[in-house]
Amino acid sequence: MIIAVIADDFTGANDNGALLAAKGFSSATCLGLAHWNPREFTQCDAVCLNAESRLLHRQEAWKAVYDAVRAFNLEKPALVSKRIDSTLRGNVGAELEAVIKSMDDSHGHNETLAVMVSSYPHSGRICVGGYQIVHGVPLERSPIAKDAATPVHHTAVLKIIADQTSLPCGFVSLEKVLAGPAAVREAIEAARARGCRAVVCDAVSDDDIAVIAQSLADAPYPLVSLDPGPFTAELAAARIKAPRAEFENRIFLTVGSTSELTRVQMEALRLAHPCHIVPMDVRKVLAGEAESQAECRRVLDAVFAAPEDTKVLGVCTATSKEDVFSMQEMSQRLGIAPSEISRRINMALAQVAQETLQNDNLRIGGLYTSGGEVTVSVMRKLKAGGFSVRVMVLPLAVYGHIIGGEHPDLPMITKGGFVGDKDSLVECVEYLFTKISTRKRPV
Repeated sequence: MIIAVIADDFTGANDNGALLAAKGFSSATCLGLAHWNPREFTQCDAVCLNAESRLLHRQEAWKAVYDAVRAFNLEKPALVSKRIDSTLRGNVGAELEAVIKSMDDSHGHNETLAVMVSSYPHSGRICVGGYQIVHGVPLERSPIAKDAATPVHHTAVLKIIADQTSLPCGFVSLEKVLAGPAAVREAIEAARARGCRAVVCDAVSDDDIAVIAQSLADAPYPLVSLDPGPFTAELAAARIKAPRAEFENRIFLTVGSTSELTRVQMEALRLAHPCHIVPMDVRKVLAGEAESQAECRRVLDAVFAAPEDTKVLGVCTATSKEDVFSMQEMSQRLGIAPSEISRRINMALAQVAQETLQNDNLRIGGLYTSGGEVTVSVMRKLKAGGFSVRVMVLPLAVYGHIIGGEHPDLPMITKGGFVGDKDSLVECVEYLFTKISTRKRPV
C-alpha cells in the first residue's frame, strides 16, 4: 500500500478508489478497521478504509480517524488522505484535527500539513472565495444542508472547520490558484510560516485542482489531503509514480451512433477525463473502398499519436451537431441502402478498433463499444467467440470479457447507442477503469 485513504462512509471510499484507479493505481476498499489485515491488501497500491465516522459523535469520529491513520501509518504509505463529504457534512473539523494529530504522533514531530480542497467540479461542488457552492447555490441554502442527520449551518469552509477544531488554518484564494503552482506554493508556505496546520484552497475546475497538486509535488514535509476525491487523485499522480508501465491502463472507445444523445455523452466524457477521440468522416468511408481505407489510416495515425498521459482513446462518427445525420436522408442522397451504409461504417470502425488493440505501445486494457451493430462488427473483426457477461453497469450497459479470438479475456463494456443520460458514458468509463487497474500486462 502506497496510498492510504480514510473515508467517512463506504460510498465515499469506493469513489476515491475509482478516481485513484483512473490514475493508474490499483485500489481496494476495506470495510473498517476491524477488518483491516495488511496481508489481504498486499496487491493494492491504494486502500480506502471506511471509518463510518460521518454519523458518529464528534469525539467518537475523532478517535475512529486517529486510530485508522495510526494503523495505516505502520505500512508507511507515501500519501495519506482524509476523504470528506463534498457538501462538508459530518465531522470535518474534528477529523481534520484527528488526522493531523495521528500523523504527528506517527512521525514523531509536528510538521504535518493538511491541505483541504473541498471542490468536486464534476459533481457541481466548487469552493470560491472560501465558500462552498453546490450547483450554483451557497451550501447553507442547498437542500443538502437541511439533512436531518448531518445538517450544515455555514457556507464558509473555514467556519465549518472552526466549529469543530481550534487548529489554525490558512486560505489560498482562487486568484493564487489561477496564477499557477508557484503562486500556490508560496501562499501555502506563508501559511505554514504563520503556524497554520491546515490550508483551505479555492478551486472551481479540475484544472485548478491539478495546479494545487502540482504545487505540492516536491513538498518535503508529511502531507495529508482532505477532499471528496479529485484532489487526492491529482496529488497522488503528482507525488507518486504510478506503476503505469505494469498495467494496461488505457481504454479504447468505438462509438458509431450518430444520435444527439451520444454526442452529448461524448461531450460530458471530455469534461470529466482527458480524452483523445478521433472523429471518422463517414462520408469518406461511404465514398468507395480506396477512400474508406485512406480514412481508416488517417484515423489510426491520429489515434497512435495520442499524448502519453491521455487514458481515454477512441474513434467516433459524431463530435458536433453538424456530424449528426439521418440514415434515411444519407441513403437517399447517396443511393445506398441504409443497411449497407450501416455495414460500411461499422466495418471501418471495427478495423480501427482491431488495429488499435494490436498496437502494444498504446497499452489498451479495456474496450467500450456503443450500439449493437457496432459491437457485433468489432467482435467479429477480433475473431471473438463470444462475450462473458459479468454485471449490468447501467440499464443496457453491460460489463464482461471477450471470449476467444485475438484478445481473449479483454475487459469490455457494451452499451446501446440510444440509452442512458448525459453522464452514462462517464459512468461506464469510470467503471471500466476500476476493472482494468489491477490487470497485469501479458508478458
